[in-house]
Amino acid sequence: MIYIACGAILLVVGLIWLIKPAKKANPLYGYLSYLAQVNRSSFAFAQKKASIYFAFFGLLQLLIGIGIHLLKWDRYFLIWLLTFYFFILFPIVATEKSLKRFLIKRNELPPDYVDPDKVKHERTKGFRDRK
Repeated sequence: MIYIACGAILLVVGLIWLIKPAKKANPLYGYLSYLAQVNRSSFAFAQKKASIYFAFFGLLQLLIGIGIHLLKWDRYFLIWLLTFYFFILFPIVATEKSLKRFLIKRNELPPDYVDPDKVKHERTKGFRDRK
């Protein structure tokens, strides 16, 4: 049931953003990230891509949830509880990767942008990692 509920919420959010995308940066409505705030075109691109990805992954999760229910696999709730959040992360990751490619293609990627995949930490004694 958690897949059905979460998938339905993601699908509704994606469809609402598709029908009425955010016009300006707002922490309560629309997709907001560092790369989305670079300029107006990146913000519009982020809103469009995020709505499509949220609707797609929400529909996919909803269909998986219906399949789980029809196959009577509801008793494996712990597995579904430990994996449902991946479908919340997938549209965010996909939107950020699309947005990064969009900005690189237009040569508008901010100079202070740090790619999260390329951050290296050195192990040190104590409680903190040195960057």
